[in-house]
Amino acid sequence: MTAGASPESPALSAPIEQSPRVSIGVPVFNGAATIRSALSSLVAQTFGDFELLVSDNASDDETEAICREYAARDTRIRYVRQPSNLGATANFRFLLRESRGEYFMWAAADDTRSPDYLMVNLEFLDSHRDFVASTSPVRFVDGGFDARAMGDAALDQMRPEARFIAFFDTWHANGRFYSLFRREPLATTKTIYAANYLGSDWTTILELLHAWKFNRSDVGELVLGRGGLSGSADFLRTQRGSLVELLLPFWKLTRDAMRLAENLPIRARFRLLGYLACRNYTALKSQTKYAIQRRVAGP
Repeated sequence: MTAGASPESPALSAPIEQSPRVSIGVPVFNGAATIRSALSSLVAQTFGDFELLVSDNASDDETEAICREYAARDTRIRYVRQPSNLGATANFRFLLRESRGEYFMWAAADDTRSPDYLMVNLEFLDSHRDFVASTSPVRFVDGGFDARAMGDAALDQMRPEARFIAFFDTWHANGRFYSLFRREPLATTKTIYAANYLGSDWTTILELLHAWKFNRSDVGELVLGRGGLSGSADFLRTQRGSLVELLLPFWKLTRDAMRLAENLPIRARFRLLGYLACRNYTALKSQTKYAIQRRVAGP
């Protein structure tokens, strides 16, 4: 097993059999309305050599009963209930630390995948050793496929600076974060455990782009739910950790992205700074609009 769970988290008992090729981590909090469809789409995968780790972040709805029902029916599922809510980021990290497979992916409790998702992307990664991750086309449950808007376009350029630029050219949602990853490179990034701020998932992708490529297969699909924290109207406000983030909501992302780009050509760095400035402006405008609406609506 990889590094153990944090002190506040119960450790999962490691099975004695050979490690599976793929580990799937499902973080959930009060997901009773959607967790059945999410788990059903995972256990129905045509590639079956996986472990499915569910970390329940102290839910107070029917999530626990549903997850235990699935675990009782399928020995590939391991369910753990956190004694208290760790926060979303810590729950994601817990699952990665506890995983054992050569490959790893997060699966949100309101997302579903086509039955061929694992098979298609595993076969690609097995035959393309310079790629760290692969996903099928991604869409929201009420939307269509759009590689640029969903942030799942392939990043397969030869030079890192070209991959950085392409990342920001297709920067909106972060569909790549729910790709099938090579576990070791993902788990050994500096930002995956250290960073905890608005956009830190993007920073993890950027760190991997220094040495690796990302694939988008033509086959299969990943359908994202709309129940995630980042989709809530109040998300930007809750992520502010300092006064500077009041004016620059993506300040920490900007800082770390420019640090990761410090060895890139100066023209590439200026382009990145321009993209980040636009993103900060858009986020500030969105948060200001929401604050005005709250004030008008009253308590």
